[in-house]
Amino acid sequence: MYANEDVRISLDSARSVDDSLGLVEWLRNERGLHGRVQLNSNPPAEGELGGVIDLITVAMGSGGIATVLAGSLTSWLQSRRAHTKVRIVITQADRSLELETDDTVAAEALIRRFLGEHDGA
Repeated sequence: MYANEDVRISLDSARSVDDSLGLVEWLRNERGLHGRVQLNSNPPAEGELGGVIDLITVAMGSGGIATVLAGSLTSWLQSRRAHTKVRIVITQADRSLELETDDTVAAEALIRRFLGEHDGA
């Protein structure tokens, strides 16, 4: 069971940095995820002013956190102003789910199934 394994989320879109920052803010404002969301970035390369955002990490545990995360990810996808395709990779332990879609209904079903199978609740 993977209930206590961190979930790692990476985004690829036309506005990857803005989308990643927006998703981190969105997840951090989610009551059930408070204190569990971290933004990880690579150190800046020679001559760069800042690091590149690498991925978002969510500390998992029991108590329905996977359900809260799945719902929050789906709500974020639905709320995006620019409904362009976004590629999301969600990794937990040795499993990954990769989505590239602008169809939030399909994304929701897949995210819930992937995270729900490992929920410790």
